[in-house]
Amino acid sequence: MKFLVLLLALALRRRDGGWPAWLSRDDRHRRLLASLSPGAGTLAWWLAVALPALLVALLFGWFDGALGALATLVLGTVLVLWMVGVESEFRSLDTLLVRGRMNDREALARGADDAFGLAAGECDAAWFADLERCVLRRAALLFAVVFWVSVLGFGAALLLVLNRAWLARNPDGGDWARSLDAALCWIPARLTTLALALVGHFGAVIDAAGGRLWRLDDGGALLAAVAEAGLERETAPDEDRFQHGVDRLEALQGLLLRALAVWLILSALWTLLAA
Repeated sequence: MKFLVLLLALALRRRDGGWPAWLSRDDRHRRLLASLSPGAGTLAWWLAVALPALLVALLFGWFDGALGALATLVLGTVLVLWMVGVESEFRSLDTLLVRGRMNDREALARGADDAFGLAAGECDAAWFADLERCVLRRAALLFAVVFWVSVLGFGAALLLVLNRAWLARNPDGGDWARSLDAALCWIPARLTTLALALVGHFGAVIDAAGGRLWRLDDGGALLAAVAEAGLERETAPDEDRFQHGVDRLEALQGLLLRALAVWLILSALWTLLAA
């Protein structure tokens, strides 16, 4: 059932707008934290992050039978949409690529700001590099949610999302919160690296991952390195730096879409093994 929830949520994210604010607002996670606990200490973290994750895990663990499966499908889909957002990264990239191919730099910059929160710039190499990092961060969160929903259930995925929102709301929220975020992202980042190697240039990706696989970080540097290695093989230098940036963006979209397909296959296999 969790696999069906993921498929339904991913399909719904491709549709046009009309979503309620509590599903579509960028600050929806932090607003929930503020409503649960206005403080910033350890007790506030337990009330705003750990307790909701535990309650969600217990709720979905309690569902049983046909009605429980239906409740899991409906409530689980809504929860996944709330965690990862209702706007698909890949659909946003489609729009940005159309603007890029039309050489409409102003529209591209506005679209990147709306979709990924990237401040408008000159659309040069540095700007495109920042955009690629924003896309990777969004995709990494999506893959991490897919992993934890598949393996440990909705409570584990909610713990990841709320803890990250806690860190965004309280940058000095404590080393324990940052350590938890790194731990929750460690396995998904390595599996994403494997997926990118399988769907892209295996040797280049593995070489780029060398020396980084066992580091205890959140995986951001690892994914940036392996994505860069894959993009170097997917694209060729172009005299027009703007169009070269667009080419890299299109190649990144293709790599991530293929990696998502690998993630869904792994999720389906895990579901079959756990059944």
